[in-house]
Amino acid sequence: MTDPPPGPDTPPGPDQAEPPRARDLVRRRRGVYRAAETGRQHHLGSPPPRQPVLADDGTGWTAAAAPRLRELHDAELAGLAERLRAAMAAASARLAFEEAAGLREELRAVEAERARRA
Repeated sequence: MTDPPPGPDTPPGPDQAEPPRARDLVRRRRGVYRAAETGRQHHLGSPPPRQPVLADDGTGWTAAAAPRLRELHDAELAGLAERLRAAMAAASARLAFEEAAGLREELRAVEAERARRA
């Protein structure tokens, strides 16, 4: 009489080797992959040009958020720095010193990113 075919719960016989498990196959292939650190964050799409920030007097907006600065090219950073300098001069001319101080902090962030790249 013939034996029924082994089922999934039936242990393998002495002449049959146990098939490898998927977990074991993956563990053997797993290697350590280290990409060079570039300082860039990888995500879908680019960060928005202006991002909200919390301030003491409510919510404000910034054009110099760190994720966005890392995504900009050198020429775009230089252009952003010039626009911030012009906006800071205009704010101080109309005696809006709080706004000018905020723009100065954004300009410092842009200059720090440019210095980091140099």
